[in-house]
Amino acid sequence: MDGRAASHAPDYVLYFTAVILTAAGVITVFSASTVEALHHGLPADYYAIRQLIWAAIGVAAMSALMYVPTRFWYRVAAPAALLSIPLLILVLLIGQSQFGGRRWIGTGAVHLQPSELAIFAVILYLAYFFTKKAMLLHHFRRGVLPAVIVVGVVFALIMAEPDMGTGLTLLAAAAVVLFVSGARLRPLLLLAGAAIPVLVAIALAAPYRKGRLTAFLHPFQNHDDAAYQLLQGWTAIASGGWFGRGFDMSLAKTGYLPFPQTDFIFPVIVEEWGIVGGAALLIAFAMLIWRGLRIARHAPDRFSALAATGITSLIGIKALINLGAVSGLLPVTGIPLPFISYGGTSLLVNLAALGVVLGISRHTLEEEPEADALAEVIDVRTVQAARRPATRPASGSLVRTSPGGVRTQPAASSTWRARQEAAAARAANLRDRDRNDPNRRTQGSILSWRERNQPSPTRKKPPRGGKGR
Repeated sequence: MDGRAASHAPDYVLYFTAVILTAAGVITVFSASTVEALHHGLPADYYAIRQLIWAAIGVAAMSALMYVPTRFWYRVAAPAALLSIPLLILVLLIGQSQFGGRRWIGTGAVHLQPSELAIFAVILYLAYFFTKKAMLLHHFRRGVLPAVIVVGVVFALIMAEPDMGTGLTLLAAAAVVLFVSGARLRPLLLLAGAAIPVLVAIALAAPYRKGRLTAFLHPFQNHDDAAYQLLQGWTAIASGGWFGRGFDMSLAKTGYLPFPQTDFIFPVIVEEWGIVGGAALLIAFAMLIWRGLRIARHAPDRFSALAATGITSLIGIKALINLGAVSGLLPVTGIPLPFISYGGTSLLVNLAALGVVLGISRHTLEEEPEADALAEVIDVRTVQAARRPATRPASGSLVRTSPGGVRTQPAASSTWRARQEAAAARAANLRDRDRNDPNRRTQGSILSWRERNQPSPTRKKPPRGGKGR
């Protein structure tokens, strides 16, 4: 982690991509919310000013958090996940009721949405858990089930608000971390197969969710609010053309499109800036996701790789759900577009989460490790460094990589993991020898097989059939 990889400059491409998206969001919120603000007797820039304040706080938090050691996030991951559960319970008890749900804590100009904090905390917890329990990934009850229970509890509390869009985002991001952690696929597929009917039943239980599904399947035959919002979004996208009507010239925001500054802000962008502007926004999101996954691929340790993958996937899933909803590819869920839609808690949490990824980028390796950091618990180079030329590790010691560095853990030398370590070290030595000796490169696999099966020189081969010379 911090001690094994030298510090260097953070990924400024990711940093400035996030800043550009945030600035574009503030400008778009101003354009999309002027009519809404004047309609409620507020100044035209009311929503934009509040978004600008949250953006400034978020960028400052991102800039500060990228200098926080990754070891700190490993230590606070579990307490943060546990703290998110009382916050979700608190919002059900004293939360502010709005639009048929309780999702915010606070009054006046300051509101806190605990579900956004809970998703971020759960992603860090999953990275922590699958690093600490990496040796037990083959054991579903001990190595996977505790994490699944935590995700299930947080999902149930979010659904009680109710907020199915945020709950589905949590499940999707958690599934990504579960997959890249190296857990066995068969139990996960069985668990997903059992969860799908439950999710469908939950979606059909509430009338407004059922209406959204009907509007998604038959938008032109349905006349409820969900279908109306979707059709108005399509109209705004279609009227933008290639280069749009121009800044602050959207017609959809003047009363045709409900809540244009929140969930359906992308149609306003396309109407004012055209297909070219919408494509530029998609390219910016693609750049952000690419840099985040690249950081995860070059991460120096398992926790950093899982955390960077989970956070990047979380932001990408939010963007995918929002863009799919406004384009009619997915049902309307109410998920805001990251960095763009109006919402202080969402913007702050997204920028803070990217601060963690930027902190990981300060310790990335120049080249990808030969062993996959997401699938292998022990790096081959670590095993080689722990070995001595003339000695073997003592029986009962197991070397593994953890956020605290290299340490030993009691284990029997005949365990599966011990045999895998020894095989990995032998294979690495043979590869290094073949690279250094040009005469052996073309027959490295044959020589490796022969050497692995060559009898010991101290052992004499018995004569066949009792014959002499």
